[in-house]
Amino acid sequence: MIKETESPTTTRWVAIHGVSVARALSTFGTVVTIWALIFRERAEGPIAISAMFIAAALPYILFGPWVGWLADRFSTRHLVPVVAIAQGALTLAFIVDVPFWAVLGLIFIYNVIAAIENPAWQALVPGLAKPADLSRVYGLSLGYTSAAQVAAPVAAGILVGTTGYIWPFVIDSFTFVLLAVAPFLLRVNRLGHKTKPEHRESTLVGYRHLWGDPLLRSVTVLLCAFILALGAVNTGEVFLVMDVLGANETTYGFIAAVWAVGNLAGSALLGIRAISIPQQPRWLVFSLWTIGTGVLAISLSPSLWFVAIANGVTGIGSAYLHATASSILMTRTPDKIRGRVNAAFAGFMSFGNIIATALAGIAIAAFGVREVMVGCGVLSLAALLVWGGAVFRGRMDETEAVDA
Repeated sequence: MIKETESPTTTRWVAIHGVSVARALSTFGTVVTIWALIFRERAEGPIAISAMFIAAALPYILFGPWVGWLADRFSTRHLVPVVAIAQGALTLAFIVDVPFWAVLGLIFIYNVIAAIENPAWQALVPGLAKPADLSRVYGLSLGYTSAAQVAAPVAAGILVGTTGYIWPFVIDSFTFVLLAVAPFLLRVNRLGHKTKPEHRESTLVGYRHLWGDPLLRSVTVLLCAFILALGAVNTGEVFLVMDVLGANETTYGFIAAVWAVGNLAGSALLGIRAISIPQQPRWLVFSLWTIGTGVLAISLSPSLWFVAIANGVTGIGSAYLHATASSILMTRTPDKIRGRVNAAFAGFMSFGNIIATALAGIAIAAFGVREVMVGCGVLSLAALLVWGGAVFRGRMDETEAVDA
């Protein structure tokens, strides 16, 4: 059986801020790269852009068990520098204007490396903060990331417009160098977990833990159903705002940025006051209700102002969702398997996202963007009604152990 390691009694706020800033800078570079690639490859058409997002999500599904095992097996200081430098070097390959199939291949490999790095960082955080502060910590971290996501599309547009397609990738590569040295500069480390030779360590323990813990199982099922229900929103919103409501590219950019501003506001609120551990399942359900209602409001919006306001509200809900889901996941997971559990959870969410993205274009083409988005909003609230009760009633003091 897996034994819990002792939780920290104090929170290392300086290290938390440092890790959050380092990851936000890396996110900034990654989003700049994403937008630069979208600008460069947009002539390939909307199906090609969808293929890019699918190529980015596939590694989290295909390699989830193994990347999580790596995050648990090796220490932060051994794993993060290697994968960060590899990702930084790979980013420079995007500078070369290769055929589109090669771009998809590079995106896939880029995200294979990211799939290793993300659970390693996620598993580190609970070792820096006492459990009662985790929702506040994740809110603070999301605040830095949201600020990066607000700035990155603007920076990408300016860089591409003034310098072309070289500097966006160079800047992203440099952010990975900063990420590689961050564990040493901040004096943070999560030790790797080794098993005795006679005990075979399971790569699938993350999936077993998610399914064996009643609350985590309920959270995972609810979020997957919610993501599937909202599948057409990411694809459809741009068509609703620009084709139906008549916005131009600049106006759409500002409306999209309002979501990130709402996300930043929600993160700021979480940074001021943490959500108590027993209340986190209820706040998770409430955040999903906020998002589902916001999406329904967006789909029914009569004007661009209405869309912007609803976008801001869904951004706040997303901040609370991220903080509560991350805190519940880490609080109920032993340190020894946090990397694998993070990777398994990301794999489930990515699977739902890919299915939803694949169906979105077909549904919108067949029924129309507003009709499909209204349907998605209704389905998301129906999913919450069906599966939300188990999460709302979930108790954080009931846990189950699983074999490693």
